[in-house]
Amino acid sequence: MHNAKFVRLVLVLFSLLALTTAPAYATIIKDPINFADYKGKWIVISYWASWCSYCMEEVPELNAFYQSHRNKVVMFGVNYDDGPVTTLSQRIQASGVMFPTFAYDPTQYFHFRMGISGLPTTFLIGPDGKLKRILQGPQTKRSLENALGIY
Repeated sequence: MHNAKFVRLVLVLFSLLALTTAPAYATIIKDPINFADYKGKWIVISYWASWCSYCMEEVPELNAFYQSHRNKVVMFGVNYDDGPVTTLSQRIQASGVMFPTFAYDPTQYFHFRMGISGLPTTFLIGPDGKLKRILQGPQTKRSLENALGIY
């Protein structure tokens, strides 16, 4: 009898552990947001696609950057895959993206033009709301920290 209670307790604890260690996937942003709300903070916008091997190599680095600096920096992703928004959550889970991801291209909400000439592409928008840099190619946690001057 004691053995059965112990086994049940161990199973419950393992179940709770599995729930708390499950990866936290990105929030999907479907509605327009007001970027002026983030004035005073850096904004990082990463364009990625699940078919882009460089993008998929970059995801763990972007996740690490997001986890380390999400109190100082606002970070978003934009999935550049074709297809319905309903599959976006599947692409996010398959890719392991943990930072919030737009269900739309947010460039229409900026007062400057942002163009994508290849993937991955990362836009750095300064605390003043102005585009500061466009980074082409895969980024690392360290390269983003260097570009923003944060550590």
